[in-house]
Amino acid sequence: YVPTFSKLGILGDLTSAFGEKSKGKLFPSDIQGANYIGKMLTMPMEESTQVLFFNKGLLAKAGVEAPGVSPDARMTWDKVIELAKKVQAAGAETGFGFEQVDRYYQLQVLPESLGGGPGVKGEDLLTVDVANDAWLQAGKWYGSIFADGVASRAPTKSQEMRDLFKAGRLAFLVGGPWNIAEFSKVEGLDYGAAPHPYFAGGKAVTPSESFHLGMAADTKNVDKALNFLNYAGLDKDGAVVAAGGSGLSANIGATQEILSRIPQQNPNLKGIDALMQYELANTAIRRPRTLGYLQLEELVTRAWSDIRNGNGAAETFAQLQSELERSFKRIPH
Repeated sequence: YVPTFSKLGILGDLTSAFGEKSKGKLFPSDIQGANYIGKMLTMPMEESTQVLFFNKGLLAKAGVEAPGVSPDARMTWDKVIELAKKVQAAGAETGFGFEQVDRYYQLQVLPESLGGGPGVKGEDLLTVDVANDAWLQAGKWYGSIFADGVASRAPTKSQEMRDLFKAGRLAFLVGGPWNIAEFSKVEGLDYGAAPHPYFAGGKAVTPSESFHLGMAADTKNVDKALNFLNYAGLDKDGAVVAAGGSGLSANIGATQEILSRIPQQNPNLKGIDALMQYELANTAIRRPRTLGYLQLEELVTRAWSDIRNGNGAAETFAQLQSELERSFKRIPH
């Protein structure tokens, strides 16, 4: 949303205060996300990634070997679904699920893994591109997992997906690190984590980024605002606090500290800290900084929902292309 906020003139310019100071303290991709038309307009606060959680007990019952946590053990989507079907056949209620049902943040990686891009292109990212072959292939795959019944159409909210996993009714769940604290409190839940899957023949990409803070352009308390932004973003201890105890931070040092605690708190997740550091450094992708992001997110999420509920990918994405083109024409370039 940074370009939209910039256009509306509601964000104060942070460049002189933090432009140089942020280098080396924040992940470079987060700094890039905070900048628009040559100005630093926000302070990245949290960061995120995604992993493949799995229920060890359900996999063992089906005779399925638990996947490894190393990036080298990354599975293709087809392999994950193959294993999920085996576990489901052995008694699991649901084989596979995405935590953030239909959401752009979670599913952007599907066409991106196949080289299809984020749905917009061009210098200003206002040329719609959601009907290319990669988007179509990703859409057909997404629809197939619900048509096959390995993924359930019933849950529509993130908490419902988490509750399924906590109840031992879901074999594989793609979700974020904020789930670890919640899952680890469930007595009897024996679970592990593996790298985020990718499409065979494509590249490994993972969702990333999270909340930023901004300063109002018309604030009368600039010094106080800058002091707080420095604490929540650039000060390592403050950044750990700002991350809330269950997420990652845009501050490199803070994220290293947060990740180092996870294996200590949950021995079953040994190696997940190194995995998430690898993903943040090598496979993380960002949502596109476009003046049309609000429309893109809303309409793409609706399209994924339609496909999940049985609509054809080709028809759905062709309609999505037309809708977004009409919507983008109303955006002043």
